[in-house]
Amino acid sequence: MKRLRIKSDTKNGVLFILPLVVILAVFLAYPILKAALMSVQYWKMTKPSADGHYFVGIQNYRSVFQDDLFLNSARVTLIYMVVTVFARFALGFVTALALNTKFRGCGLARALVIKPWAVPEVVACLVWILMYDIDYGIINAILSGAGILSQNLGWLLDKNLALPAAMAVNIWKGFPFVAVMLLAGMQSIDQQMYEAATVDGASRLQQLHHITWPALKPVSMVVFLLLVIWTLKDYAIAYLLAKGGPAHATEILTIYVQQSAFKYFDFGKASAVGMLMLLASCIFTGIYFRALNKGDKA
Repeated sequence: MKRLRIKSDTKNGVLFILPLVVILAVFLAYPILKAALMSVQYWKMTKPSADGHYFVGIQNYRSVFQDDLFLNSARVTLIYMVVTVFARFALGFVTALALNTKFRGCGLARALVIKPWAVPEVVACLVWILMYDIDYGIINAILSGAGILSQNLGWLLDKNLALPAAMAVNIWKGFPFVAVMLLAGMQSIDQQMYEAATVDGASRLQQLHHITWPALKPVSMVVFLLLVIWTLKDYAIAYLLAKGGPAHATEILTIYVQQSAFKYFDFGKASAVGMLMLLASCIFTGIYFRALNKGDKA
């Protein structure tokens, strides 16, 4: 009787999770497996083959690494990731420190800080495009009025300025998340530790170094890795601002994949790059979960 009850519970459990398994298989596993298969097949739609989508092995991957545009996109992505991740983290940390102090209007300041993160990317990019406008943009107006510029700059039209301009938008959009996460971590620190340190004559800087930062290490690692993962798959900001231009100056890897697939119709090459990006994401995700587990143990 007991064995029958266990079998019945097992059957009910399987039936309960079956819809989730089906959904994951259809919407997650199948696209990944399909992309992996396409990455080793011939998929140049502009030059169809009589043999169909035949097996080409690692030819698509070899073609990717021989493509100067891919190497440029990899370089742009690396610069984009390093600058925006460190800048968002640093700005978020400083903001969290400021919001962790009590002052008049603190609640309002905390509410306002989160606004850039809450604004949809399409809306944010539209606003920044208007601000960057060479003729009517407020950024040129302010810098010219302050005597910093002698002539207006085409922030999104100059290949030397487009990438920094896109990174500035990414930093503005993303630092509130870091600030909120680190602020939550700061407020969980026992205040008696600060009081004891003050009695012992520790300065604010010493308290930051010996109390705040060590206590924030677990959450900081998680936030930092999340920023890396999100930036690796970022697409909207760079594309909406400059569509990867001018002269491929803002063409990060996600835009390269989109261009390879839907402009040049080389789905094999696009799938190969997608699999390489998936591999990188899996590596960072594994590091993320490892850091998360360490944070839970701490």
